[in-house]
Amino acid sequence: MCTVRLTGAAVLGTLCLLISAFAPAAAEPTALASGLRELAAAYDGGDPRLATRLAMHITNAAGDPLVLVHLKPGADANATLKQLADVGFQLTTRSSINPSLIEGYLPLAAVHAATAVAGIRALHAQQRPVKHQALLPVLPPVKQAAVFEKANLANARGITGKGIRIGALSDSFDACPDPLCTDINGNPDHAAQDVASGALPAAGVTVLQEFNPNLNPGRTPTDEGRAMLQLVHDIAPDAQLGFASADNGELSFAENILALRAQFNADVICDDVSYSDEPMYSDGILAQAVDLVSQAGAAYFSSAGNNGLEAYESVYHPISFARAQHVVAHGHGNVHLEQIPAAIRPLTVHNFNGGEDDGSPSITQRFSSRFNQGITFQWDEPFFLGLVKTNYIVYVFDKDGNWMDPNSPAFPGFYTTDNALLTDTPNQFLFLPPFPTDFVGGVNVTDYQLVIGRTNDGPARHIKYININGLGVSERQNAPSTWGHSAARGGRGVAAQYYAIPNFPEDFSSPGPVTIYLDTAGNRLDEPEVRSTPQLTAADGIDTTFFGGSDPDGDGYQNFFGTSAAAPDAAAVAGLVLQAAGGPGSLSPRRLYRRMEETATPIPVPNMRWIAGAFAGPLEFAVGGDWTRWDRDFSVEVEGIGHHSVASIVMDISAIGLVFDPNPNRFSVGDTTGPTIADITPTVTGPGNTVLTMTFAPGTFTSGQSFDFGDRVFAPIQVTTQVDPDRFRGMKVTMTLDDGRHWTAPVVTLPKSPINNSTGFGLVNADAATR
Repeated sequence: MCTVRLTGAAVLGTLCLLISAFAPAAAEPTALASGLRELAAAYDGGDPRLATRLAMHITNAAGDPLVLVHLKPGADANATLKQLADVGFQLTTRSSINPSLIEGYLPLAAVHAATAVAGIRALHAQQRPVKHQALLPVLPPVKQAAVFEKANLANARGITGKGIRIGALSDSFDACPDPLCTDINGNPDHAAQDVASGALPAAGVTVLQEFNPNLNPGRTPTDEGRAMLQLVHDIAPDAQLGFASADNGELSFAENILALRAQFNADVICDDVSYSDEPMYSDGILAQAVDLVSQAGAAYFSSAGNNGLEAYESVYHPISFARAQHVVAHGHGNVHLEQIPAAIRPLTVHNFNGGEDDGSPSITQRFSSRFNQGITFQWDEPFFLGLVKTNYIVYVFDKDGNWMDPNSPAFPGFYTTDNALLTDTPNQFLFLPPFPTDFVGGVNVTDYQLVIGRTNDGPARHIKYININGLGVSERQNAPSTWGHSAARGGRGVAAQYYAIPNFPEDFSSPGPVTIYLDTAGNRLDEPEVRSTPQLTAADGIDTTFFGGSDPDGDGYQNFFGTSAAAPDAAAVAGLVLQAAGGPGSLSPRRLYRRMEETATPIPVPNMRWIAGAFAGPLEFAVGGDWTRWDRDFSVEVEGIGHHSVASIVMDISAIGLVFDPNPNRFSVGDTTGPTIADITPTVTGPGNTVLTMTFAPGTFTSGQSFDFGDRVFAPIQVTTQVDPDRFRGMKVTMTLDDGRHWTAPVVTLPKSPINNSTGFGLVNADAATR
């Protein structure tokens, strides 16, 4: 510190400035990021929730979290690794794509010591990756995908994948313990049984890296990779198959993508895994790996994701913190903003209605959690390049407006509040499970309120979050929900369609497009690059000998659902196309993709699948959301009926292939300006439970009133309850008044497009693509 005396103040002041100018700058502190700060605090304080929080992360046998080490520019990696090893760090992976990134296990007891190691910009805990599986006799299962995608016709012409190598990445191949992996009779089902039965090739599978249970305690491998390769083998029975794990860390995943091409010499590669911190607005380490193997000649197919319509995206509409408090004080919300600690309090908060015509401000977003929800929130700045200049935070409140302190023992979830300027990652991870005491319509559901704030005046303006592979419905959603390496330029994202429902894609299948604002050097593009993905659709709900857990088609085998199943199906068809074209190298990945896209069978759906409704005389009926069981999936409003009241409303879905749950406890009522649930008697009738009638107590539903409600609706062949609004096209709605007058109207949706954001060019057609 310099102190200036009154005598000769000017001279001494000048001397002080000179000394300060030449003094060494204080070292930038090593940031603990992506949950590591919270894990370390829980460890230091003996927090009983530590085990639960560690379960969200990749850990080794000792319970040490897998940590991504981000080195400072110019740092000596070898010297840094030696110092890290001295405090207990166990190296697992060094990135060949970005040398400043290293992975390994770090004991929580050594976290603070590791922050003193020179050359480290930040230490990031690694959340567990997500696989895109949607929730028998020892014989090869029925080849539904081969028939559905017309691969059986290509196989009959001798196009069987001979000479082609196809690799897959998922959690594990043959590490699943008994009794988890068994056939329908409860007998162990592992790779040896699959080879003996013909579910895998007689030559077996080349495994470059297996899931390591000793480095992943608490995580049970499911052999989803083996199930994926069974699907490949169904379509391309003579292809050579390879596998590498994607679950041992994000850098390890990227290196295994490269290894499948360089070591196994794969012609086609597929995966079904994503990491929550994959960039949304630029190409991260995994997308770059996909591009590299594509440039080297391997076609790549990645599952688009099972996130459905559960994503929110916007340009940031800031209002000052003081104005936000004023907004709440004048009746627009109930959140106690003053409860946010000063250290993380925002300068501005997002007005969710900032772009709306009504102009009424809304600083909160309702988020309804069905079960343990993982959410990734990001903004448009680059990762790991020292260029993050903006810090956003999502603040979580309960339905009564109380701030949910992530460090409070009363909060069952987990979320990070990192300073992104220190961590150099424009990303926040949230885990918002339902409270065990909250129920809506007989289902465990909790309503949270989200506030998005910015703690500085940084330049980033695009914000987005995605609810990953779960059932978490936002008040405002419907943004594209595929992201990361499934949108890499060199690969293809794959949507899913249940083979037993040929006219719609799976409602959970993630739509695009993906908008890229930054190149890999962190430069902002002159014009954003909009990538139309997913580009292709393939079958799911396909039989395996051991994997899936349910048998909705009743053929005695477990069915594998999700875009996890679709990606290997598409990859197998690509293998057939390559063989037909002349073998390995006969088509570049780009030409291969084009052939598959040009021959795909269109699956027409609207680009905006969330718009559906009907006008039955004075009744306005709308379908919203994508989880038809809660209390706000449908809404009705009545106008212009004078002094009369509504006697009944009938919803008839007999013509559209859906049914209602006859359990009256599934019916629920949400926001209402008129009738309550006590005023409504719901009954389910009709052939196969296809008619829902709501009968109203006299005088309870009158002109100018409205209410939201929900009931479980599903496709009986699949028993799924995630149904997008466009699936209700053609449903009949009838309203009857107390004087007997009635009106009937069909539900209408937007026009269908043969090439669209949900299914791309359509379902892969192996017969057409190989001719």
